[in-house]
Amino acid sequence: MNSQQKQSFLSKSPASIFFVVALSVFVSEAAVMLVLRYLPQHSEFELAILDATLLVALISPALYFFLFRPLVAHIHEREQIVETLHRNEEEQLKVMVRTAVDGIVTINEHGLIERFNPAAERMFGYNEAEVLGQNISILMPSPHHEAHHDYLALYLLTGEKKIIGIGREVIAQRKDGTTFPMELSVGETRLGELRLFTGFVRDISRRKQEEQRRILLMHELEKANEELKNFAYVVSHDLKAPLRAISSLAEWLSIDYADKLDEAGKEQMRLLVGRVHRMDALIDGILLYSRVGRVTETLVAVDLDRLVHDVIDSLAPPANITVTIASPLPTVVTEPTRILQVFQNLVSNAIKYMDKPEGRIHIACRTEEESWHFSVADNGPGIRQQHFEKIFQLFQTLAPRDRVESTGVGLALVKKIVEMYGGSVWVESEFGAGSTFFFTLPRAPVTQFTNFGDGI
Repeated sequence: MNSQQKQSFLSKSPASIFFVVALSVFVSEAAVMLVLRYLPQHSEFELAILDATLLVALISPALYFFLFRPLVAHIHEREQIVETLHRNEEEQLKVMVRTAVDGIVTINEHGLIERFNPAAERMFGYNEAEVLGQNISILMPSPHHEAHHDYLALYLLTGEKKIIGIGREVIAQRKDGTTFPMELSVGETRLGELRLFTGFVRDISRRKQEEQRRILLMHELEKANEELKNFAYVVSHDLKAPLRAISSLAEWLSIDYADKLDEAGKEQMRLLVGRVHRMDALIDGILLYSRVGRVTETLVAVDLDRLVHDVIDSLAPPANITVTIASPLPTVVTEPTRILQVFQNLVSNAIKYMDKPEGRIHIACRTEEESWHFSVADNGPGIRQQHFEKIFQLFQTLAPRDRVESTGVGLALVKKIVEMYGGSVWVESEFGAGSTFFFTLPRAPVTQFTNFGDGI
């Protein structure tokens, strides 16, 4: 039967097939009745037997050619298609197993190895022929192979999963006896009564080494950072004593030798005292900076409205500078000294660098879903965009120190405090028109501070 005939049969509807069968029966029965009419008289039993025999003889060829033969051919063709698909799937599976990057090891319910792909060969140092039929325990060091055998036996007995369907890290053993960390996941396959377990294995030695190296580096970094913090604190603290002595000596000389110093000498003494005071302020700034994250206070609810008013009163802005507050500012749970330092440095900078005859400083807050967005805006000289990042670095100032007294610590201190609380700080500015410093604080109370390891 050719494929066109098969296709013709497959395209028939159940109704048309029924019609063919019914027509075949009708035509055959009509022919039988016609034949029986011209036969000699027989008994009813004989006629029935003869009727059935003739009907079968006449209808069988029609049913065979029009129904059974196409049906058998169709079933056979379907079986061939299914068999071909199975062969293709099996071949594809073999290719996938052979080319897989991860090791694939298949064992039966007795723990005996039935498949060992090339990646597993490279990983363990065995070739497939060496391990087929061997117990999976040869790939594990003692006592892990005993535990694995117990896990498999327990699962087969009770269905309790210790390794089946659960990814985990285990220690594996190569052919040469060396061990390595391995990531293992196991799946179960049932083929009738046969139960197979396929393990997908990955050597994670490099990942473990990188993790260990990262841990060691973090420990070394934390140790070095702590040493630097202590060094900055100790050195800054120890510098205060001789600095005070120099300051006192300079003031005594200015007083005791006032009548002997000319104007140039007096100016030099004033410069000396000024440099000593600047150095003292710089050391104080370093001490404050080093304490952030190292010395903590009790977290309390701080009314920022009151705190900012206190900051403004303590800074005593000149009469030509107006400071306004967009009340009400929120109450935040934080360290009082730290949040005071943030506002004090931002407002102090705005006052210190103001170059307009009518200075304006405005402090505001916008409430977001998870954080507060604070801003301190001024109409001062502004900052060029290329300096937006630089100004938050330690000891960086834009104006000459002889013109504006500054240590270069204030904004770095603000950045460190804000980021310690999990917030961020940035500036927006138009050169010549003023600047706005923004910073955010999370609304949820911070219980664990971020340590960025900046060295002091």
